[in-house]
Amino acid sequence: MNQPSTLHQYHASTLFWRETQKRVIAAALLIVSVLVIGTIGYTILEGWNPFDSFYMTVITIATVGFHEVAQLSKQGRVFTVILIFMGIGTASYSIGTIVAMLVEGKMMDIFRGRRMVREITALKNHIIICGYGKIGREVCESLFSAGEPFIVIDTSEEKIDQALELGYLAAIGDATDDDILIKAGIQSARGLISAISDNSANIYLVLTARALNDKVRIVARGVGESYKKKMLRAGANAVVSPFEIGARRMAALMLKPEIVEFLEAFAPGTTYGLRLERLEIAGQSSLVGKRLDQSYIKHDTGGALVLGIEKPDDRMIINPPGATVLEGNDVILALGNDDQLQKLNRLTKSS
Repeated sequence: MNQPSTLHQYHASTLFWRETQKRVIAAALLIVSVLVIGTIGYTILEGWNPFDSFYMTVITIATVGFHEVAQLSKQGRVFTVILIFMGIGTASYSIGTIVAMLVEGKMMDIFRGRRMVREITALKNHIIICGYGKIGREVCESLFSAGEPFIVIDTSEEKIDQALELGYLAAIGDATDDDILIKAGIQSARGLISAISDNSANIYLVLTARALNDKVRIVARGVGESYKKKMLRAGANAVVSPFEIGARRMAALMLKPEIVEFLEAFAPGTTYGLRLERLEIAGQSSLVGKRLDQSYIKHDTGGALVLGIEKPDDRMIINPPGATVLEGNDVILALGNDDQLQKLNRLTKSS
């Protein structure tokens, strides 16, 4: 059975909030009505001025035990008894409304839900992580360290609570549900990582996500060659087997540890401060038409290095020679720190 998403919980809290507002307004109107009725009643029955009548009404419904403004007539005493019962009923209703809000603990859910929905609906060009198991947690940690916007979806309330405690955006729900993916922003997302442990669920999720966004990049977890092929046919851009990757990494650390350590220097969150970035050259960029050795990229960015150039025909030139001409829609594979890559990004966009 699908569990309700955080967004669904927000809507439930909103309904409670609206109902509570109505009850609070009703309680306030009752109090005002009792005060008005009491003031008018004493004014008519006892002939007092409005202020004395209002004062008598307040001390009566508050049951504070003060002396009457003046000696009450028989009709005035009957009216006072009625007013006392009206005041007790109104006070009980008002106190019950406030206690219900506090005891049910809905206020925190309301504010948390509203904040969550605002942040989720504001997401653009983000990544959706489906499954918050061991793999999903590692993925989230890497994305969080890199400062990438993302949202986690999982059917386990306990796992989602863990994600929320770490400051991640998260929602409870079945990621294979169209409605959940749409509310998580699949149509404006740039990537989806399917980290669910079940191969069949991953295939269905890939199909669903691809149908909702034909341009989103999908990386799926898959174990077994047959399942990997099915996921690729379903629309995944890449399929990763954690066991295969782990085995290859262990072998590489044994045979070529220096190379592995070198590549790890570019991983998000490392102390080296370097990273690899793919940057597309816009048609209006000042780099268009220039030879690589005449573009002065390294000088203008303060040290960014061009390691490769991907041409529009998907041809990748590794360690491109200086005579390589830069063209619009070329994708540069560059190495540098954040400042250098930001400057290079501006060069690829501006004229």
